[in-house]
Amino acid sequence: MNPEPKILSMLKEAQLYRQQGLLEETLQQYRKIEKTIRGHKTAKNKEALLEKVLKKKQAVEKEFHVYLESREIPEVSDKVRKLMRSMFSLDDPEVKGSSLLGEAIALAGFGQYDAAVEALERLLDIESLRLDAAKKLIAYTLEFKGKQKAIGMIRKLEADNRFSMEDRNNLIKYLQEQLKITDVGKNPALKQMQEPDSEISDSDVFDISAIRLKKTESQGKKDNRQKLNIIFQHGTKINIIVPRDQKDLSSVFQTGRTVEGVVCYSTMGTFSSTMYVLLNRTIDFGPHNGDASINLKILNIIT
Repeated sequence: MNPEPKILSMLKEAQLYRQQGLLEETLQQYRKIEKTIRGHKTAKNKEALLEKVLKKKQAVEKEFHVYLESREIPEVSDKVRKLMRSMFSLDDPEVKGSSLLGEAIALAGFGQYDAAVEALERLLDIESLRLDAAKKLIAYTLEFKGKQKAIGMIRKLEADNRFSMEDRNNLIKYLQEQLKITDVGKNPALKQMQEPDSEISDSDVFDISAIRLKKTESQGKKDNRQKLNIIFQHGTKINIIVPRDQKDLSSVFQTGRTVEGVVCYSTMGTFSSTMYVLLNRTIDFGPHNGDASINLKILNIIT
């Protein structure tokens, strides 16, 4: 089997991630490409291609190091989005899904709901990705716009004749499962949770680069005091990603729980904080598939 089409597709996907500013995902993609090339003895120009990939990976590693030092989060502008679209041939089904899905993931991660929805709605034209895209539309609408808008979204999807009756039932079941998490009034068995107010304002918080737990809180024997990089921050609210193989650590950040003794690393030094866990969910798509995405709210600052 000729591995070149697959490698070319993977290279394009890596380029997409880099254009989005998703440097960690770019590095992961180049590592996969390197592994793929090394695993195929019959690949044409194997050594030259491998050398090219390694140079690209080293360049991204250097850029990633600078990024971690500066913590400057890139903007997802209209210019970048147009570039992402123009980079890929929409006649190539191998690439089309990756480009649009990558765009939607990045836009949602930066809180740009309308643009993410636009990208996901384009994915509905691809049969193999249609159901997953519809689920993301429901999930993002529920997260950003609330229950009523999510119900409106599923009504819109139900009226779309591209979905089979089985697909429609699947989407309704998916929304019901999501509502069990967000609408506690519909499920008395779930604990009633009320988001606490923060003692500080958004302007009081420095840019945070990473956090760690002050002490080991998990019941297991693993030490979960390692640093976790901040993916993005908006005032007192931050987002982190915990790898799938660190369940002891992610279990500490249970939704609705208050976690004390969180050490924060910022541009102005180190401080401790009490944080409230707004959301802990498992990512089911993209490079972080299986990892936990956790949203936290800083309740106080202890210097």
